[in-house]
Amino acid sequence: MSADLSEVVWRMASFCPEVGCSFKDEPVVAILKCWNRAQRLTLCSAVALVALLAGNILRACPFCLSPPMTLVEEIATSDLVVIVELLRFEVVGSGGRRIPQSTVRIREFLQGAEFATTCGRLQAGQSVVVPQELTGSLGDLFLLFGSLPTSNSATDSTFATNTNAATLDSAEDGGIVTANLKTVNDDQKKIQRTSLVLPELISWDTSTPVSLEAIRYIKCAPAQSIPQVQRLPYYLKFLENPDPLLSIDAWAEFANATYDDVKAVQDQMPRAKLREWIADPMMTPERLGLYGMMLGLCGNVDDAAFLKMQIGTVPPTGKDNAEFFRYGTDGLMGGYLLLTGEDGVAFLEQTRLKPDVPTDSVHAVVQALQFVWTYESGLIPQPRLQSSMRRLLSNNDLRILTITNLARWKDWDSWPELERLFRNECADDRATQKAIVLFAEECKKATTAGGIPLELANAATIFLAEAEVEHPELFRATNNAEFLGP
Repeated sequence: MSADLSEVVWRMASFCPEVGCSFKDEPVVAILKCWNRAQRLTLCSAVALVALLAGNILRACPFCLSPPMTLVEEIATSDLVVIVELLRFEVVGSGGRRIPQSTVRIREFLQGAEFATTCGRLQAGQSVVVPQELTGSLGDLFLLFGSLPTSNSATDSTFATNTNAATLDSAEDGGIVTANLKTVNDDQKKIQRTSLVLPELISWDTSTPVSLEAIRYIKCAPAQSIPQVQRLPYYLKFLENPDPLLSIDAWAEFANATYDDVKAVQDQMPRAKLREWIADPMMTPERLGLYGMMLGLCGNVDDAAFLKMQIGTVPPTGKDNAEFFRYGTDGLMGGYLLLTGEDGVAFLEQTRLKPDVPTDSVHAVVQALQFVWTYESGLIPQPRLQSSMRRLLSNNDLRILTITNLARWKDWDSWPELERLFRNECADDRATQKAIVLFAEECKKATTAGGIPLELANAATIFLAEAEVEHPELFRATNNAEFLGP
């Protein structure tokens, strides 16, 4: 994780007295030290927010948590990928240790066939012993990923081959010693790596059981060099495939694509199936969020009503939330806003942005509003989104995240309320006061279209001067990246 992101998480956590974080803590450790669930939620949101700002490309699914590498990517980044058949598994003794090993027969190369042609013992039909347990029955098929050893010979060969290659010519080089260096071109490097293709030197890193259908899926998958918008239709038909390897990979292709690419295939999305999957109470959160967003892209008025029912039409209570809240609802809300616009915002305000609504449900609305602001900025007037977000300044659990969003959204009209919070309700809350200081740092830069400082900017400047005298601990050097707009 980047240094800036580490600082953001640590700085937020360091103002929670009971946390006891150190700047040496990794961000994940800082989050775990926040025993209070609301604190963890705020910190996780900050991480997600900064991660979004750090990227140059808007990802397709802000509701999908860390999608895995796709099969196409895994194969492309591996030295060797082979389809093998399990022949035998045994545990052998070696030096007092018991080592599992599997004997497999190579069926086909998916990657690295050009290396294997140089090794007579690494051909289709031949057997290889792999020092790991391949869990399955004899005859089962597996994908086997292998890495070739690296060679230092290329590095060594870049130096001059003899001392005569180094010359000193003070007249021409100003007394600088120069050397004639040899270079190793790509063909030479390939030859050097090919010379290392011996079964004993290959590291077989991972293995994955595969079915015949999965093999066909992999072989027919569009090449990674093809634009993603042209690749996605292939994966649509494998979403929720009975084979989990295929369904997870198809989901990952969408989750790793850009939002514009996903939106471009909206006419091909299976509306009826999306509704069926969303209605499944066992659907995983990351897929539920993606499917909600997709239905928002391809749906109609009936689908908006369906999503509304899935979200819930009455404000949830704590008991309701514990029993019925579905993680991934933020994606359903995002899809609902795509179909309903401002009317959808009003519905979420009436049913979720209210006192006593559990934090999980409120946070889902925040995620949906952030999604619309970032990905569909022309869908709902920005002042309307700012007004909706501003309601959460009264929410103790999500106040810091709200202040961060308002700063990114340049909602300088919220400054009077923030200054009031700083001096009253949040007078003893250093974490929130720090967030307000960072907001003021951005607000003081605000100008009119003609470059004239806003009146609120002057007010923020005066506030900062007074606050630094009263609370110098809030003004140590920091990075304000998470408070800046994308």
